[in-house]
Amino acid sequence: MSARLLPAPLSKGGRVGVVTVSAPEPAAHPDVFDRGLDRLRSRGYEPVIAPHAASRDGYRAGSETQLVDDFHAFLTDPGIDAVVCAGGGKSANRLLRGLDYELIAQHPKPIVGVSDPSLLLNAITARTGLITFHGPAVLWDFGAEEPPTATGDHFAAVLAGDAAAARIDAPLTWARTGTARGHLVAGCLSSLRCLLGTVWEPDWNGAVLAWEDAFKPVEQLDQALTHFRDRGVLDQIAGMVVGELVSCEPSGGVSAHEMVMDLCAEYDFPIAFGLPFGHTPLKHTLPVGAEALVDSGAACGLTITSPWTAQGGDER
Repeated sequence: MSARLLPAPLSKGGRVGVVTVSAPEPAAHPDVFDRGLDRLRSRGYEPVIAPHAASRDGYRAGSETQLVDDFHAFLTDPGIDAVVCAGGGKSANRLLRGLDYELIAQHPKPIVGVSDPSLLLNAITARTGLITFHGPAVLWDFGAEEPPTATGDHFAAVLAGDAAAARIDAPLTWARTGTARGHLVAGCLSSLRCLLGTVWEPDWNGAVLAWEDAFKPVEQLDQALTHFRDRGVLDQIAGMVVGELVSCEPSGGVSAHEMVMDLCAEYDFPIAFGLPFGHTPLKHTLPVGAEALVDSGAACGLTITSPWTAQGGDER
């Protein structure tokens, strides 16, 4: 990974650029999208909608060029303080080749996404060193009928650089105890898989890998995690945190927990389950690329130990 680059913090009153990088979900669910924008406003932010954020072009919101241009325009606009993805999809990797990583590094702003866009977050961090944020989407989180207050609270605290947000206060279940410290790679497993073998692949050496997924049977998760194993990822990471898996049903009577422990039996890194992030309504915002401590013996099993914004203060 490149040298760590810290984005400016996002304060209340900040202008948040909303982009769609994949599926045309705002066009398909305009009421939910509007509700999400209203919730951002109620939290003190001013959302600004990208030209193609609510457009539709087949199964994407726009062409590769249009969506990349939206992204670049917000990054270079001095009046935009952060960029937040509207929703998810399945084709965010179409943007990888068109992103100008040098331009992104020259304009270090908070970039927030979840699900499919998590591959963009990790690619940007890998290529530029910029801390990005795995956090709530405008539609499915801020736009939910009754979103957990804690989801928005943690988003606000993390993006503001609040040191108290470093303690990820979640009840983790330890499948293998231990301690690990390393830079955080976090995202949807099937989306992160798109980066394997590419020039945008994360630096796995000593990483803490936090992954989650949704709506996939366990045998499909097995296929994806085996790909990570065969790529050598599991040989390099320092620790693994598995998020809450949404509607990932057992296959042949085998649960996700059993599959993971079987696949990871030859390794000795600590493994925790149950972190609420990703597709869960209650989710923590995780700074991708920041230093993280995983400790089964601590009251807080996951702690961010390095600053993640330019005003993040001293080592946490």
